[in-house]
Amino acid sequence: MSSKQKKHSAEPDDYLEIAEKVRTGEYFREARSIYDLGVHDPMAERYMYVFITALALIIFLITLKAMQDLYPLDTSVPIIVSAEDNGDDITHIRPLMHSKAENPGEMLLGFLVSHYVTTREEYDIATFDRDASGVKSQSSDAVQKEYIALIDPVNPESPIALYQRHSKRKISIVSVRIVPEGAEVVFEAAVESRTDIKKSRWIANISFQYSGLELDQNTGEPKPLGFVVTAYHSKRLQDVK
Repeated sequence: MSSKQKKHSAEPDDYLEIAEKVRTGEYFREARSIYDLGVHDPMAERYMYVFITALALIIFLITLKAMQDLYPLDTSVPIIVSAEDNGDDITHIRPLMHSKAENPGEMLLGFLVSHYVTTREEYDIATFDRDASGVKSQSSDAVQKEYIALIDPVNPESPIALYQRHSKRKISIVSVRIVPEGAEVVFEAAVESRTDIKKSRWIANISFQYSGLELDQNTGEPKPLGFVVTAYHSKRLQDVK
């Protein structure tokens, strides 16, 4: 008998086996297990991988946030501080001459006199050392000694003793008049404390040495400017409402 005939002769047995599996339901159970193995199991694995990936991402984000919360290691503690407006302390450039008819030397002298009076009469504990150094640099030896004695904290009339840290004294120049023996400067002083402001008007009589504006005949460059106060007296005129 040939192989082909053997094959055909075995077919009825296969049919009988299949029919028996169909009758008992085993055929359908095997088909369902094959379907689960080929379709459901790969899908379940994919869902598991997606779940694991999402869980890992969540863990990574939580870890990153926890690390960020650890920094900075030095914790910043906010505090409230008071600050002053420093806008008035910014240097501004303005012309001394308002017309060509004015004498440059006289205008400069008026500025130097006004600046000296303002620097000497004003008081602010924050800028006192700077102002005192400026006054000393533009004063003669005799005036320096008088000024040092005036600002000595032991002196009850010293601005340090009068105003200390609780008050400031601001100066506003009212007028400057150049006279043959020096200059007369009228100014207003405003003493600002925590509770009120007291204003008064004063006059200062100043004697000085002033070299004026001169050019070097050889180089054509301006000569060094010389301004030294040789005498200074101030007097209170009246209170200002």
